[in-house]
Amino acid sequence: MPEHLSFEEQRVVDGAKRFLGDGSGYFRQQATRPQTIGYALSDSPAGQAMWIYEKFYSWTDNNGSPEDALSPDQMLDDISLYWFTNTAASSARIYWENKGSSFSGGKLTLPVAATVFPREIYRAPKSWAEQTYSNLIYWNEAEHGGHFAAFEQPDIFVEEMRSAFRKLREQ
Repeated sequence: MPEHLSFEEQRVVDGAKRFLGDGSGYFRQQATRPQTIGYALSDSPAGQAMWIYEKFYSWTDNNGSPEDALSPDQMLDDISLYWFTNTAASSARIYWENKGSSFSGGKLTLPVAATVFPREIYRAPKSWAEQTYSNLIYWNEAEHGGHFAAFEQPDIFVEEMRSAFRKLREQ
């Protein structure tokens, strides 16, 4: 961690502190006792629905209601995938399997493209991305979108993918 943080770096640190203090209960549960929550969610369709609906509330780019970002049918389709395939436990277990990981997967020299969405849980500043990805070929901060950007903002997501890969095609 740098001794003196820029405005953007301080924004990230403050956001991480907020998340760790108030938004990471799901993560702690799944990283330490995934089967407990998995079995409970697999036993209760209402519990499964509310578990995911709360994530839509917290992690989409909305104005106080998940329905600002996703339609009820979209959310029910997504929730139904977990319910009908009985994958609550396996989707929780991946947190336990990766609990020793960090936001950074290590240094990469491969071409990397990144789009930061304003309501994403963790939004690293470009300066930190450049330290980890020495071949950062594309960086953009989108105006809309959250953790489920491809789901809630498919047009923006597709345009970002095209813009990123355009850089590789031009080489």
